[in-house]
Amino acid sequence: MTTPSRRHIDCRPLRALLAVFVLTFSGVALSQNDNRFHIDLVVFANNEQASLYEEDWPDNLHLRYPRNWTRISSSASSPQKVDYMDPEFAQTLRSLRLSSRYKLLLQTSWQQDLTARKKSPAILIQGGKQSGNHYELEGYIRVAVERYLHLDTNLWLSSFGNRGGNYYLPRQPLSFDEPEEESGFVDESFESSPEYAEFLKQNPGYSPQRSQTQAQSGDSPIDRIVVMKQERRMRSNELHFIDHPRFGVIIKVSKISAEQASGEENAAQ
Repeated sequence: MTTPSRRHIDCRPLRALLAVFVLTFSGVALSQNDNRFHIDLVVFANNEQASLYEEDWPDNLHLRYPRNWTRISSSASSPQKVDYMDPEFAQTLRSLRLSSRYKLLLQTSWQQDLTARKKSPAILIQGGKQSGNHYELEGYIRVAVERYLHLDTNLWLSSFGNRGGNYYLPRQPLSFDEPEEESGFVDESFESSPEYAEFLKQNPGYSPQRSQTQAQSGDSPIDRIVVMKQERRMRSNELHFIDHPRFGVIIKVSKISAEQASGEENAAQ
């Protein structure tokens, strides 16, 4: 009696298909992390009194927030706040803390999937001491990547007091609106302009006679607002310093490799 021979199965096509499957999905994972960056940011004020009188700061600023905005948070969404700090940045931060010339307003680190400038959301900023409904430091920044990294700052440093100048600070948005491309910060004096109309829409309590309005709304009188509106092209893994007579920004943006992202995910599990 002859036993039936086992039928030979050629597994090579199956292995080839499996290899294509693995490469395809590993490529997807890599592309998802391709624009993931680690960002360290510190904003500090200049304590030297002489800097207060170096320039005449304009008033009647029509400040507003763009529609396409986001916040740094501890959730898994981008941008995601992290505890890790780049060693070079940490050393610079220690030097700032030891100097009586500077006052730290904000220090934060986060990870973010960067996009092109037109699609990049504005990251809302608050820092320093709170006075009424506002903080010393408010405004927003944008970090984007194209051929180079790009940083746009629209930061507002306010001095609160009893005198009250011709200033008004908009409230930070509390809920997400439909994303829309915006030009961001607007300093426009023509009351018939679309920018001014949008400003009034976002700030229905605004009035040129703000002393009474602020007293009713709980906002503190503002003696001065200094604006840092700059655009900077940057390189990754380098410290960048944004200078201004009244306050400054130090930022470092570092690329996160797929291996780093995978290691962080495994550590979190």
